[in-house]
Amino acid sequence: MLGRSLSTSLLILCLPAADAAAQDSAEYRFEFAAEWSVETHPTMFPNNPHFSRVIGATHTDQLSIWAPNGIATFGIEDMAERGAVAALQAEVDDHIAAGTADQFLSLRGIPTSPDIRDDAFVANADFPLLSIVTMIAPSPDWFVGIHDVDLRPGGIWARELVFDLYPYDSGTDAGVNFVGPNIDITPHIPIISIADQFPFEGTGRLGTFRITLTSEAACSLADFAEPYETLDFFDVSAFINAFVAQDEAADLNGDSMFDFFDVSAFLNTFSAGCP
Repeated sequence: MLGRSLSTSLLILCLPAADAAAQDSAEYRFEFAAEWSVETHPTMFPNNPHFSRVIGATHTDQLSIWAPNGIATFGIEDMAERGAVAALQAEVDDHIAAGTADQFLSLRGIPTSPDIRDDAFVANADFPLLSIVTMIAPSPDWFVGIHDVDLRPGGIWARELVFDLYPYDSGTDAGVNFVGPNIDITPHIPIISIADQFPFEGTGRLGTFRITLTSEAACSLADFAEPYETLDFFDVSAFINAFVAQDEAADLNGDSMFDFFDVSAFLNTFSAGCP
């Protein structure tokens, strides 16, 4: 194969190759900044405004924890109505057993809004999607959250992601006020945004989620080896090592072949440097 011949000749010119940077995991700081207050959302603002624990999972694209227009599971219902954790955790545990989720996340919520809390989690490259939710409390079945967020776009761990939080209705309770009796909806109706509905119409976001990479990580697809965020001989050597071994890390164009096009992609990315 032309690619293998090229890589062998290149390897002769190099010192022993460094290990390819699989970067199987990455550490993230999670910040929840709640802005919800009587000043920002004055309509029928409740006593004891707070957000439950932030719960969810890291998972593959074969799983959807929740999504707008989807139907809430019992775990999402229990989170949205009571701020409860156990039911969603049991669902995630089932997905972990099935191989579509990696871990259940339970991060700190906001005991009194407005306020800021932070926490941390570790993501796995084989489960790069993040879905997390927290109850707007008190409320009938309202929550904020993010779903199917790719922490590893293009094969590189994201440095920082910030999300504005707007309210969703889980479609499991017909209440229209922050406090009041439970009015169960059976069967459940689709999850919808209620950012433009009473009592949120005409108001802004309820807060933000900020997700920041805290571990050392590659700056580009050419950043194969430590020290990361620097493109040098060690990255070239590690790429050649992976290419010769036909490691999927060296299949830069994703066609399951190891040839000139992967070498060309590496050289072009390496020449572009770290962003």
